Amino acid sequence: MGKRLALSLSDDTHAQVKARAAEAGISAHAWIVAAVEREAFRQLCEKADEWWQAHPDEARAETAAYHRRQERRTESRRGSSAA
Repeated sequence: MGKRLALSLSDDTHAQVKARAAEAGISAHAWIVAAVEREAFRQLCEKADEWWQAHPDEARAETAAYHRRQERRTESRRGSSAA
């Protein structure tokens, strides 16, 4: 396991983290890790959304390609279950 970081939280913030962790039924450490993971995922989604908005033609092409792949998978499953 990697190095652990020490966090210096104000008493108020620490109390809020402990309360939210207790509400979730997990440790404060697990709650903080989950919060960091949620924030990282939110930022990733934000960057992806920015890309899609900046590249509308590529986005439409990718979406169409995805739907074609899904349709082929569905047809393939229908064919294999009919046999």
